[in-house]
Amino acid sequence: MHVLQPGARFVRPLPDALMAMTFAAAALLDFVPVPPALLQMRDELMFVLIVEGGFLLMQGTLVDIATRLKKRPPWWVAAIIVIGVLLFSGHPLQIVKMAWNSGALVFVPLLISIAERGTILWRIPNRSLIEKIAARALISNRITTGLGVAVLATVAMLTGVFAGSWPILLAGSIYFAVAAFDDWRVRGPAFAERPRVLFGYDPIGITYLEPV
Repeated sequence: MHVLQPGARFVRPLPDALMAMTFAAAALLDFVPVPPALLQMRDELMFVLIVEGGFLLMQGTLVDIATRLKKRPPWWVAAIIVIGVLLFSGHPLQIVKMAWNSGALVFVPLLISIAERGTILWRIPNRSLIEKIAARALISNRITTGLGVAVLATVAMLTGVFAGSWPILLAGSIYFAVAAFDDWRVRGPAFAERPRVLFGYDPIGITYLEPV
């Protein structure tokens, strides 16, 4: 049994795949002569990584709640849940404050991103069992991959083996590439027959669907 329509298996991973290629290209800028405007793009990509990493645990909490709800909640209940999770999550709240201090061009897109993340409370509760397990597997593997590449990039920079910003950008490329592959993986028949995480470490329990 497929998790979604066959075409979705190739379409849904595309955003993460494009992000992986963008970060890989940005990492190469340390080794090739480029216009200053392209170098400035890396600061924006760094902020993307800060947001992605800072919101991972919050997203995991939202996925955990959404996949364990028996039915779709009213929109205002979903909004209260998102706000509550945000207020009790340390890193996301700090990122929101940082975005506020950076002005509307940063703050407004971040609010839109938070709202989009919160829509999982609306989209997931009425989905099939295997789709819920897939959603849990995706965020579980993102958390594991994020922790792994963050540790490797930090060690590389602290030891002085690598100089410049390219190790972090390369770590971002690896993170999004793994996420794209995992999005493709969970939509195939092998996952439907035997759901499991990608690396063997399951921080949220992908088959734990006890109702909340």
